[in-house]
Amino acid sequence: MKCPAFAAIPTVVGSFPHTEPPRLLDRIFSLFPDMPAWPQMPVRDWLESMYVQYSERLPGAVVDRAAQTIYFRGDEALAGELEAFYQALVDDDVERFAISPEYALGLHLFLESVPRLGGQRPKWVKGQVTGPFSFAMTVTDENKRALAYNPELYEVAVQGMAMKARWVARRLREVAEGVLVVLDEPYLCAFGSAFVNVPRNDVIAAIDAGVAAIHKEGALAGLHCCGNTDWSLAFSTDLDVVNFDAYEYFQGLSLYPAELSSFLLKGGVLSWGIVPASRANGNLNPHTLLDALDERVEQLAAKGLDRGALYRQALLTPTCGLGTESVESADRLMDALAELSSLVREREAHR
Repeated sequence: MKCPAFAAIPTVVGSFPHTEPPRLLDRIFSLFPDMPAWPQMPVRDWLESMYVQYSERLPGAVVDRAAQTIYFRGDEALAGELEAFYQALVDDDVERFAISPEYALGLHLFLESVPRLGGQRPKWVKGQVTGPFSFAMTVTDENKRALAYNPELYEVAVQGMAMKARWVARRLREVAEGVLVVLDEPYLCAFGSAFVNVPRNDVIAAIDAGVAAIHKEGALAGLHCCGNTDWSLAFSTDLDVVNFDAYEYFQGLSLYPAELSSFLLKGGVLSWGIVPASRANGNLNPHTLLDALDERVEQLAAKGLDRGALYRQALLTPTCGLGTESVESADRLMDALAELSSLVREREAHR
């Protein structure tokens, strides 16, 4: 699927602190009519936290709601579960990887709500799934060893997240012509450190497995990382969209002008996380944020990148998910994002 020129329309990363889904969905549809995203609500229910939400029915997964813990077991019963898991992959049984309302109420309410929008129905919608590398590095087996270091369970993480992403893409395609599914990869910030002993090619292959699964459903595939990382790794994959924290960690991405230029020339979209979370103590005045965005675009233009392309092939988002914000703070961030996007689009339309 070819990436359109999104021209700095706004969307959100995924998680929210809200506990009342109808009110939140109303705000999302109102503020982000060009690309609304289904909301994850981990404050409402722990099962919607990012590593638990996509573990449902994966072989070996143990989810203890009372203790709020998740791990993977390696007992005798695992063999049978693995056999069923791999048979589902061979059979292309996407529904085997469905996410129930118990784990993703926001998604199911979103899917019910979009068709009711009538003439206001969006052309594009967005979803998100935990990335395979972050899932494998964060979730552990019963011996507290990351799944990434257990070959059997690492494949479960990689293929499981890919099929979850594919299922999300398929469901979203039922309600909108255009779909973007983003792999959330916060653990990429640690890639290359002494704490991560996973080869670069394995990380690229894991991400590309998710990308390929999303593409099979005719959707665009994105990646979100809200810190410094080796961005050449992300640009080495088949991703269509790269979402980064442009407010606090812009300089890290600016170190890769050649890779970014190639990505844009292929039609890739840079998703600017320019509206800061409250921890950054940033100014949410839309005009101040516009100045910040323009200053960063000019830095890249000075390195040879096409200024016009940077605005045309762009999305605007918060720096990260809003799940750890207060409801009031999250609402202010969303308002600022929508206003910033309006400023950018109005100006660029007259250039």
